Amino acid sequence: MRKIAENIAATLPNLVLSANKIAESVWAGIHSKKKTGPGEAFWQFRKYEQGDPAHLIDWRKTAKTNEAYIQERELETIQNIVLWRDTSDSMNYCSNKNYEKKIDRANLIILALSIILSKSGENISLNGHEEKSMRGKSAVDFIAQEIYKNADNAYRESPSINNIKNNSLVILVGDFLTPLSKLEEDIKKLVNKNIHAVFIHIFDPSEKSLPYKGRVNFKSEEHKASVMIGNVESIKNDYLEKFNTHYNKFKEIIHSYSWNYISHGTNKSATDTVRKIYHLISNKTKLSKIK
Repeated sequence: MRKIAENIAATLPNLVLSANKIAESVWAGIHSKKKTGPGEAFWQFRKYEQGDPAHLIDWRKTAKTNEAYIQERELETIQNIVLWRDTSDSMNYCSNKNYEKKIDRANLIILALSIILSKSGENISLNGHEEKSMRGKSAVDFIAQEIYKNADNAYRESPSINNIKNNSLVILVGDFLTPLSKLEEDIKKLVNKNIHAVFIHIFDPSEKSLPYKGRVNFKSEEHKASVMIGNVESIKNDYLEKFNTHYNKFKEIIHSYSWNYISHGTNKSATDTVRKIYHLISNKTKLSKIK
């Protein structure tokens, strides 16, 4: 136990540093357009129009120009955003020393997103752990500490749906190797809570290409068993067909609810994927307040 704790303590600072670099890069490139709404932050003046509430008239500005002006205020977009990542054993897979394990990449994406979302003032929680919805630096610190704690076994490959508030925005990161019937069951439960979801499929490059040749002993991360294949090339086509069929059907189910699906290989830039995710969810939070 002590050795495990020491490994976690050594890894956490590197994760936080990497996540901060990604978050700063994405945040620096954000040029979001402000929208008017019932928020508290002043945005701009505009001329009074018939039907505008009289209490919005800025009398100081009006007195200076001899025309009636009202204050427009920036739309507030704060809502509950739930982050979840798969912590099942299959996420420990890594085919190449130059790649990260799938779980390490998932943790990096989750923490980078939490840093960005804390800057934009959203309420954030890490599903599958102690359910806390927090804002700002306290949310990031909490998630960084919780990210290396084991989630309840029931929530390792599926989110804790009962603990997700209605109308939340949910970010799910994993390899989604669970049978389609179980994935669809979870999706329907989320739909019933009027939730919008973004699924980030994390994969190791070898899972999409099966690049091995000859005699290979495959070991299962989930079941701790192994299978010896005498000639990998002979099963490659069947394997790729099943792999692609699984994820194409999964993607179809997600898109049928107008949700978002992003695939991400551990050999690719995490920054680009985090930027894409934030673009999707930032547009969604704005739209949810304008409806």
